[in-house]
Amino acid sequence: MNTTCSFTEVQTMLSPLFGKPCCRQRVGRSRSLSIGFGKKVSHLKDNKSDTYYGEWEIRTYSSAWRILKNNKIICGSLETVDSVEELDDKLQHLSLGAARGIELLEGANPRILLEEGEYIDFMYASSEEDEVFHISGPDNLYLEFTWPNLWVAGKSNVPWG
Repeated sequence: MNTTCSFTEVQTMLSPLFGKPCCRQRVGRSRSLSIGFGKKVSHLKDNKSDTYYGEWEIRTYSSAWRILKNNKIICGSLETVDSVEELDDKLQHLSLGAARGIELLEGANPRILLEEGEYIDFMYASSEEDEVFHISGPDNLYLEFTWPNLWVAGKSNVPWG
């Protein structure tokens, strides 16, 4: 069963993520972003670029995103590239630090804080209510941030709805 939760509850649920190193980063279809942290967890899916996911995964499918270091954008979903593969290659050449926190920017845009002055911003740019990004973690934890400003937590191994 999924439940609405406060930002304080979200921070508590995510506290085991903080300090975990980045182990996977990938740009997928439609410029989606997936960033893995912690231990590498093998999967048996033949159609994936990587043979594992991170113990913790942060993903967005439809939101704009950007990765900044020292307040300078170093990679983002709106990069001028010829293909998703080119954008993924740019992301693969970045060395991302461990997760160290989460905050909400003005306008309810989530920011994942990383070590070394890096952070990942997710910006929702639609008038429709929809998922901005989600985080999956150990013990089937599934945490979703849905526009406008709604956190929902549940289990990934049971139906939602």
